[in-house]
Amino acid sequence: MPSRDIERQTFGEGGAVFLTDTGSASGAFCAVLVVADAVFHENTTMSDFTDGTKNLFGTTNSVTVPAGITIYGSFSVVALDSGQVLAYKSL
Repeated sequence: MPSRDIERQTFGEGGAVFLTDTGSASGAFCAVLVVADAVFHENTTMSDFTDGTKNLFGTTNSVTVPAGITIYGSFSVVALDSGQVLAYKSL
């Protein structure tokens, strides 16, 4: 990705999807900002995760991620069990 696109993506120019409660979204996402304490569903998937399962938390969906945390990566699915997040779209 050209550095210009990385800069544009960093500032959210690709847009974002706001998810609440048990919401989910599929697509190409580059970051997830936790707006209100959130528990991610076990099928939240990072496109380039290297443990073989490609799931952010595997089967451990009991982790509460506090508000204010941003998780960076290449996500193809963002799904919640609870909370609120902004999933930033990749360019």
